[in-house]
Amino acid sequence: MTYEKTMYEENESGIEIMILLRCVLDKWKAILACGLICALIGVIFAAVTYVPSYTSTISYVINSKSSTNDSTLNPNDFVVAEYLANTYSYVIKSHDFIQRIKAETGIDEDIKKFISSTLVESSSIMKVVVRSEDADKTYKIASAISLYLPEKAKETVHSASLDALESPLPPVIPDANNNIFKMGALGLILGALLAAAVVVVLQLLKKTVMTPNVLTDKIDISLIGSVPHVDINKKKGKNAAHEPMLVTNKKTGFVFSETYKSMRTKIERFSKKNNCKAILVTSAMENEGKTTVGANIAISLAQNGNKVLMLDCDLRKPAVATVVDAKDMVRIPAIDVISGKADVKDAIVNVKKYNIDIIGGLKAVGNSSEILSTQGLKKVIDILRENYDYIIVDTPPSQLFTDAAIISEYTDAGILVVRQNSANLDDVISVVNDISQSNAEIIGFVFNNVSDTSILPGGYSKKYNYSYYGYGRND
Repeated sequence: MTYEKTMYEENESGIEIMILLRCVLDKWKAILACGLICALIGVIFAAVTYVPSYTSTISYVINSKSSTNDSTLNPNDFVVAEYLANTYSYVIKSHDFIQRIKAETGIDEDIKKFISSTLVESSSIMKVVVRSEDADKTYKIASAISLYLPEKAKETVHSASLDALESPLPPVIPDANNNIFKMGALGLILGALLAAAVVVVLQLLKKTVMTPNVLTDKIDISLIGSVPHVDINKKKGKNAAHEPMLVTNKKTGFVFSETYKSMRTKIERFSKKNNCKAILVTSAMENEGKTTVGANIAISLAQNGNKVLMLDCDLRKPAVATVVDAKDMVRIPAIDVISGKADVKDAIVNVKKYNIDIIGGLKAVGNSSEILSTQGLKKVIDILRENYDYIIVDTPPSQLFTDAAIISEYTDAGILVVRQNSANLDDVISVVNDISQSNAEIIGFVFNNVSDTSILPGGYSKKYNYSYYGYGRND
């Protein structure tokens, strides 16, 4: 069988990025928690390593000859002030001036590192800041600068002067620890980014199927359809009865029902061409929606005038009767029919509202592989072939149990359900290979729970959410 190139092939990278982004958003609580923990670590680190510092500031007004004769300021005054401020900044840290400050204060260490100067923006005001870990040292240096800088400035630039605006004051309390906020913010950002990166890396390592092309490019299998992500139970409470996600429910929306109509057409064409009646529906792992997909396929086929029965061969976790809301109607379970304890006709339940028949299950069976390996299942399917156009057979997850491989020996074809970003690619390929080795030919796969509108059939762009009865609980 040749596979189909899908219309969204060019968008595959963008789709995968959106899925990765969604994974990150889904984990926002954990990411935020990691960020907050790192922020706390940053705050603690800043507090522990904090060394108190004391600051004393001197303010000067820079006057030049160009500005003393006229009280009106012009842009040239600010240019001159900036030039003089740069000059005075150099003077403050010059060797001669520093030596003079040392002699005045009696401080014999590198005091350059304690001194800085800035020009207040759009003004002629210059600020000299002295900061050190000792309050007395800070004040001594600031006082010495206040005493000698105007004189040194006059010696350096004769046409200008530094007039004191604010004299230095002795620092009383240490400066605020600004590193606490900086380290906290840095920790929050780095922690969140690290957590997000871990989420992305783990997601990539999972090698899940994010787009149909990932699968069709690896193996010879066709895409039957992409089922959108729909949520008709979003506003219901946890204990409220959830509605089944079936094509007969108008709340599922137009795209959902049209997808199954399109899949029905493909299945009918394939079955007519290959003389298929018994079709198994399976998935690699549980919680991929195979039972609900199988029920929707059965209902869609019945809507087109076909006589359809759905056989629950997931003996380990029967869910067909639950999905079609017929659990109370089942009297004879599928296990009794397969093991020869009951007649096929006595176990058939007609679900009138969906116009399909089912042979459902009641309780889980532990030794299902041994039961299915007998000729009992073959006899049941052969009997059903005589009375139905289609028999949809629900099976356990193929990668977890061998049941599906056993059942495939008695069916004509198989459909694989692959939930977006759920099953591992290697697991899906393994399932396809196992089924291919049996008598059943693979019709293709259903890409389920699709959240990306670019993957939906026909270019539909309406957004849907996805969460429904039976999905993730009964499959």
